[in-house]
Amino acid sequence: MRIAFITLFLATGISSFSQDAWIQRDSIKGPTRANAASFVIDNDDGYIVSGYDGFGKKRSAVSYDVDQDDWDSETSLGGVTGDGLNRTSAIGFNANNYGFVGLGEGEGFVFQDLWKYDKQTDAWTQVADFIGPARTQAVSFAIDGFGYVGTGKGADLSTLYNDFYKYDEALNTWTQVADFPGTGRMDAVGTTCGAQGYVGFGYDGTSDTSDFYQDFPLTDTWNQIASFPGTARINAVAFGVFPQLFIATGDDGFNYLNDTWEYNVFGNVWSQKADFIGDPRSGASAFVIENRPFVGGGFGSGVYYDDFYEYTFTLSTEVLSIVDVDIFPNPTSDYLTVRLSENLKYPSFRLFSSDGKEVIIESNLQNSYQDITLNLSDIKSGIYYLAIYEDGQLVQNKSVSVLSN
Repeated sequence: MRIAFITLFLATGISSFSQDAWIQRDSIKGPTRANAASFVIDNDDGYIVSGYDGFGKKRSAVSYDVDQDDWDSETSLGGVTGDGLNRTSAIGFNANNYGFVGLGEGEGFVFQDLWKYDKQTDAWTQVADFIGPARTQAVSFAIDGFGYVGTGKGADLSTLYNDFYKYDEALNTWTQVADFPGTGRMDAVGTTCGAQGYVGFGYDGTSDTSDFYQDFPLTDTWNQIASFPGTARINAVAFGVFPQLFIATGDDGFNYLNDTWEYNVFGNVWSQKADFIGDPRSGASAFVIENRPFVGGGFGSGVYYDDFYEYTFTLSTEVLSIVDVDIFPNPTSDYLTVRLSENLKYPSFRLFSSDGKEVIIESNLQNSYQDITLNLSDIKSGIYYLAIYEDGQLVQNKSVSVLSN
């Protein structure tokens, strides 16, 4: 028997406004711009740096205060002596409460540098150069204090890369890691969702692409996920709030786009959401603060934008074909019983923390696959996500509250 079910999660840190909706916020301070780098520091302030405004490349930086819904000007990339560091299509990421900007296209050349921003001193410091070939229009994301950078277009403005590199902020060193398994490409999207990185879209020299891949930094491996079912595109934005990944905007070479899509990590499925309410655009900026996604800037139809929006959503509202499941006690401090409404031949379970890290658990069969006991006695307090599979297919997911003894 297969029935429809809406997965339920505890929505923590989400705005109290209507769900699956875009809300306009304070306009971005400074020049309108597209193809800028962005990052978040302390899960408190979002930054937009560099970019192109239709007249020239920029190195200016601005920050957004989520509590005050207000923008401030910050020290430009490179500081007072940073002349010549103007760029567009750079990469940006955060690591260990520092922001990083590097690579990208300058005035007639392509960068290979990396710069570190200290929020406390409002100062930039040049750190170790990227060890791969210089490039522009690459992707980046950060996981567990490390930055990951790959793909992009080379200094000859024709070579498209699929190599990938890891930056260690503590050691100020770069290491080459497993190549991105898709074709070499530029203008793709890269983002973090939980403990994994995601890369997709982009132009591979032949066409715009719609394939997507999941990076597992702990094992240095990649896994292809469900291809995007909508319009293939470049210059979109991507952002993750585990267990959901979102993409929005971009262009397909003919049209600027304003659609929004959600990818469910557990179900490996895409679904279309409420359209972005600003004008269709490409090359926008995006970041997530306190589980709240924001998107703004970019260009479209000859216009460069400074408008800025927040996207509100429901945690994991995918409709999936599954079996009924009851879990108890919830909250629990030791053992959790999973009661299945019908027998499953090959049930399996995966438990994830709220930040997307998988937690190893033990399970014991009680009654003909009807009641299964999970040992959570060694798990730290917090909200967890329990994904239940039958022969590798997701049949349900539940939120679990664990209280440590």
